[in-house]
Amino acid sequence: MLQRLSRTLREIHCLSREAPATAFQGAIFEAMKGLVRFDYGYWGAGREPIEAVVMHYSYLYRLPAKEVSAAFEKVKSRPKHVEFISRCIINAGQAQIIDVRKAGLDDLYSRFGVDQIVTLYTHDDDLGLYHVISLFRGGAERFTEAERLLFENSVPHLLDAWRESKLLHLSGVNREANPLVPAAALLDQEGAVHFARPAFVELMRREWPDWRGPFVPQAMRRMQDGSFSGEQVAARFTPQHDLYLATLRRKGPLDQLTARELEVAKQLAQGASHKEIANNLAIAPATARNHIASIHAKLGTGKGAQVAALLLNEGWL
Repeated sequence: MLQRLSRTLREIHCLSREAPATAFQGAIFEAMKGLVRFDYGYWGAGREPIEAVVMHYSYLYRLPAKEVSAAFEKVKSRPKHVEFISRCIINAGQAQIIDVRKAGLDDLYSRFGVDQIVTLYTHDDDLGLYHVISLFRGGAERFTEAERLLFENSVPHLLDAWRESKLLHLSGVNREANPLVPAAALLDQEGAVHFARPAFVELMRREWPDWRGPFVPQAMRRMQDGSFSGEQVAARFTPQHDLYLATLRRKGPLDQLTARELEVAKQLAQGASHKEIANNLAIAPATARNHIASIHAKLGTGKGAQVAALLLNEGWL
């Protein structure tokens, strides 16, 4: 059993690097078949503000999305379904085995050939986000306790792989976005976090010690400006369709530079002379020389290679 788990988890983490982001979840469910026998699957995620749950996305494996959604809307407020959802939330982090008929849920699931369910609800207190992942099986054969444990222990790896798949996909779409930095997150236009690496939370709390998601603080919500500079951290925002990729870093020596000095520093780091920099930026050679002197004075450097090392270390190159 442990060998199967190890083999499947290796495959899952490989998929985060190799599978296209649009096909990732389907590939994940296929990989999970090496661990647990099932026929269909569901993966949903969203945020939990006090006033209402907001779903960011949902994915159905081998089930008709429109039909399932319409059927769920009709029954979601019925007592048995409310009880089922409440049970999952109360037992967050623990996979639940459900017999559809015994639980009184056949008004939804049976029409789609689902008789047995193993499901797990997870909640990220730091980000205010939830995930629900379910495996469905037709027939009378219940999921076993061993299968429940295998599924439960695989879910944290599924979530890690999903997050890395998203961020790696963004690096291919826009190299300038630099999502490979540790403190990266995806935000919507309201400033709500859709997912984030742990380092993002750590840096957010350097600036706002009591911060919790899902929303970033108001001061950071002008993503369309492209950047944010606080007392302790700085952020860059790169548009990704209707979302923003946020990369966060601790403020360092480079934050002393003006916008023009930063432009000069980038070219200096690439080995350009003051005359080449002047030509590239359409400024006088003497002005370029003055900028270079100011850069070295502010950074405590004396060579272009030292400037390059700082730029690389802080994610500017």
